[in-house]
Formats: sequence, C-alpha cells, structure tokens
Amino acid sequence: MQIERGVMGSLPWAAVGSGSPVVVLAGLSPSTGVQGDGFVRSVLAPVRQLENRRRLLALNRRPGLPGDLTMARLAQEHAEALRAEFDQPADVVGVSTGGSIAQQLAAEHPDTVRRLVLISSACRLGPTGRDGQAAMAAELRAGRDRQAAAVAAAALVPWAGPVARGAGWLAGRRLLATPAARADLLATLEAEDEFDLARCAGQITATTLIVAGGRDRFYSPALFAETAALIPRSRLSVFARRGHISVARDRRALAQIAGFLG
Repeated sequence: MQIERGVMGSLPWAAVGSGSPVVVLAGLSPSTGVQGDGFVRSVLAPVRQLENRRRLLALNRRPGLPGDLTMARLAQEHAEALRAEFDQPADVVGVSTGGSIAQQLAAEHPDTVRRLVLISSACRLGPTGRDGQAAMAAELRAGRDRQAAAVAAAALVPWAGPVARGAGWLAGRRLLATPAARADLLATLEAEDEFDLARCAGQITATTLIVAGGRDRFYSPALFAETAALIPRSRLSVFARRGHISVARDRRALAQIAGFLG
C-alpha cells in the first residue's frame, strides 16, 4: 500500500488509492497527525475494500490544539481543510471521536459533506463513555500518563480486564511522550464531553449510514436510535454482538459501508 502524505488546510493527511475521495476522520488516539503507516492503515481499515476505486484519505487532529477547544472549532478546521482541497462535497466517514467531529461538520458545514458514515459514534457520549473519558482526563491533569493510558485501554477492551490495563500502563509513557501530546489529548476529551448533536447550529442533511455495535460501552442502543432520529436521511445498522471496536471489523458492516459509498 503506497501511502502519500500532505497538508490540507491546517490538517495533515495520508492517502492511498485514486478516484473520488473518501475522507476518514480518525477516532481518539494519544497522538495527533498521521505519521505512522500502521496508524494510517488502522484509520482506513473500514474502507480499505474501496482502495481500487476511490482515493482514501485519513485525517487526524492537528498538533497544538488550544486549551479551550470545542467540537465546533474542530469541525470548522475540518471544513476549511475540505474546502481548500476539494471543489465539491466529499464522502466523509467518522469513527468514534472522529464521528463526533463528522456530525458537527455535516450539521454546521453541509457544503463539505456529500454522504456520511458514522461508525461507533452517536449524538453524544453515554454515561459509561462520559465517566471513562472523565477518569482519563483526571489522570492527564494530574500528570499520570501511564494511568491515563491504562484507563483508556481498559475501557476499549473491557473483556481483557487487567491485561488491557497493564498493556496501557506499559505503553503510556511512550504514547504520551510530551506535555504537548498530553495537552492535545486532554483538550479533545473535554471538547467531546460537551458535544451534543441536538445542540449543533444546524441539522445533518447528508444521506447517512450509522454502523453500531449492540455491545458498545460508550454508546447505548437507545443513543444510536436517538442519533438516527436526529438525522432525517439516515439508516441505522446495529450488530448486536459487536462492541465499540469490533463492529468496524465485522464483514457484514464492512460490506454495508462499501455498498453505501460505492
């Protein structure tokens, strides 16, 4: 897979393939930018089956985010980047936190989004997701990087329990290597904590596919249903036995995404 890189507005991008664009907004990660090839592959995984027909672009948050960051500001930056790169709306895929950005983008900057796919993302965080992110934010504010990474790993892979927490703790120092990285992650957590699609200054008009796991710990089935109700031209697919991460690896979900975008 040949990966190209560049800058779109203020946002770094990485891309593969050729054709009309599919822009994928990454989920929450400890780092900003799109430096590592492995990271790019993981971001583009839900749409990799389109690589021979479409140009797939991975976008992540930029470094140096302001401390008073809001989801509206993140959406504005993404809108400016898309307008700078493309002369027409693009198909946008948002995964988890990237889905929160994508919702605000589509609601408040409808000229930038042609079709929208939301994966493991709902109109706002559920109680478990909010509590988990609050716990991670508290550890970051206290300068406990390893504990913050352990909390995140345990929330993302709950079935692994102490093993996931231990792996996160071991990786925490490397993943959050600088004060700037910690500040960027904390700013994003606080911005998402305040996000609510119902409070956006506009309504999503793009045709939308919502792909959800019935066992998602961050968002409940009721929240996914509420999200679909808030987006008039939307279709909700819930995969009952899948969780927050595993739904994006489900072959049935991937086939739906490919069919919707194809």
